[in-house]
Amino acid sequence: MKRLFIIFLITSISNIGWSQQFDIGEIENAKYKIYLPENWNGGLVMYAHGYETIGEEGEIFEEVIDDFMKIFTSRGYAYAASNFRKQGLVIKEGIDDTEALRAYFAKKYGNPNLCFITGHSMGGIISLASIEKFPELYDGALPLCGWLAPVHFLTKRALDMLVTYDYLFGSNDGEIIAGEEFIEQEEIQVRLDRKPKLAALFSTHFMIRVEHLAEVISFNQLVSKEIISWLGGLPSGNIQTIYSGFGDLDKHINKDIKRYEANNFAEEYFIQNYSPTGELFDPVLALHTIYDELLPVSNYEYYEQITKIKYSNHNYAQQYTSSAGHCEFSNNDIETSFKDLLVWVKEGKRPKRHNK
Repeated sequence: MKRLFIIFLITSISNIGWSQQFDIGEIENAKYKIYLPENWNGGLVMYAHGYETIGEEGEIFEEVIDDFMKIFTSRGYAYAASNFRKQGLVIKEGIDDTEALRAYFAKKYGNPNLCFITGHSMGGIISLASIEKFPELYDGALPLCGWLAPVHFLTKRALDMLVTYDYLFGSNDGEIIAGEEFIEQEEIQVRLDRKPKLAALFSTHFMIRVEHLAEVISFNQLVSKEIISWLGGLPSGNIQTIYSGFGDLDKHINKDIKRYEANNFAEEYFIQNYSPTGELFDPVLALHTIYDELLPVSNYEYYEQITKIKYSNHNYAQQYTSSAGHCEFSNNDIETSFKDLLVWVKEGKRPKRHNK
């Protein structure tokens, strides 16, 4: 039975505006949290969270205003976040559940006078997808450490990393790609340590620091096996891939590496959810670290190029922090970029393109 319930809600209105309130509940099996500050200015910031492993309970929404929320609520903006109806690399569900929550907010509290969307990692993808898909509903977006190229490219990168690791360091038996057993990160590290020179070459090829290789390979394994479990197969294949960059090993790799066909349904899911169009009608300011082991910053350059093709690059800007690591931003970094986005939307002043 479809349910929508509200755990706690205050709906008092006075001549000076809304009183401070939380609205915590569930829409179509997706838990949500809304907070309206006492000095609500009529605006709204939607938040989309990052990847969560299948089976995890997800965030427990409580009547708590954390430091991240304060970036927006301290300026009078309402804050709304969905926990999504399921976990995993669920781009489609993330887009749909975020939109369902935004529509609920608009129906209950009225259409916001300004509406923004932001999110970390997978939530960065959802942020961009949402403002491309619903330009009439948003005034600006702030993707944080996201992947702004087609998600299909990301799943293909993961497959290429796994199959080359399997050939160079593993047993070339495909267990790390599609096997039922999960190969632990510690075992992956042991195999990398046995061939340090080859590991250094592998590191350079995939632009990942040696000390992060085992972690990233393990994560890619997890995501790939989860996708197989709920979509029925691999979303990317390597039947026609020509591997290079490993010197004299290239000919052996291409001759003997394991090959995989993409599952049509899984492949189409990620092609549709999401391949960015580059068509922007509202300002998008993307923030990334200089080095990101999971989602390399180079994918932002791809997005910039397609905005140029669609003549919408005047609505796209990107900024960087000098920190290293996936989503390793301080709240101050995010606050500064949000201020820049507000000025862009309200005054038309495009942010400077510089390292923060």
